[in-house]
Amino acid sequence: MKVFLTGASGFVGRFLAQKLIKDGHTVIAAVRTSSDRSQIPDRCIKVTVDLTSEADISSHLSDVDAIFHVAGAVKARSGEEFDRINAGLTAAIVNAAKTQCPKALFVLTSSQSASGPNDAGPQSSYGRSKLLAEQVVTGFPRHVIVRSPAALGSGDRETESFYSWARRGITVTLGNDNVRFCIISISDLACFMAELVNCPSAEGKILQPSYPELITWKRIHKALEKATGRRILRIPVPSFLVYTAGFLGEIAATFTGTYTLLDREKALDITSSAWLCKQHEVEKITGWKPKNTPEEAIAAAIGTLDD
Repeated sequence: MKVFLTGASGFVGRFLAQKLIKDGHTVIAAVRTSSDRSQIPDRCIKVTVDLTSEADISSHLSDVDAIFHVAGAVKARSGEEFDRINAGLTAAIVNAAKTQCPKALFVLTSSQSASGPNDAGPQSSYGRSKLLAEQVVTGFPRHVIVRSPAALGSGDRETESFYSWARRGITVTLGNDNVRFCIISISDLACFMAELVNCPSAEGKILQPSYPELITWKRIHKALEKATGRRILRIPVPSFLVYTAGFLGEIAATFTGTYTLLDREKALDITSSAWLCKQHEVEKITGWKPKNTPEEAIAAAIGTLDD
């Protein structure tokens, strides 16, 4: 198939591009002028695209069979900025695709944050922007929405320092011991998404692939010790302190005009104990099962640091 892919320079997009190419597809990687192209697989057809411009997007969608929209913002200065990037760019691609390739399959990479804990709805600006993007995609004839949980594996710049400190014998965990969350290995996520082009039963569905059990920080800690082959001091940060750190992060961002990785909304997501695992629904609809355990995903990430 001929595939149009956004976000190929990022963590998820890079692994997805590799899998799509391995499966024999032609991948057109849409990148910004400022994007770091060093991590994009060589066999991708790299094109510079203004994802805010329907006209520019349209010029690259001729005869496209599938669209994978992975690009998005995970940090922003305001809810409006999240909406503009996560929902606005999605709308531009959907509108262009309706004209140029209306029979294509549109796969949107969303987030579990769009559902919120206990499926009660998003509790963060980020989650609300992803939910808005999902609503935009439902207007496209053939679509699949993938609500990804946290993806673990090698090459994620956002978590490299976490693994590096673990190798030194220290790890910091966020929230109380009752925190439970979903995870998936990056290789499993890429495989699942790539297989959607041959899975008619997934069309029109919202799917949340993951390891089939909720994970605790204690399990992550044990996996880190096994992967590093050493004892690791775990420093648990209680939920109220995580929330306080988020508040201070917001204040700092206000004065510096920069992004903050942790705000009060993000703190609520991180410390929640009410996330739902829905892999059983994914398996029922698609027949897909993950191949990697959390321990294997963490070992892969730690192993990369040795290279």
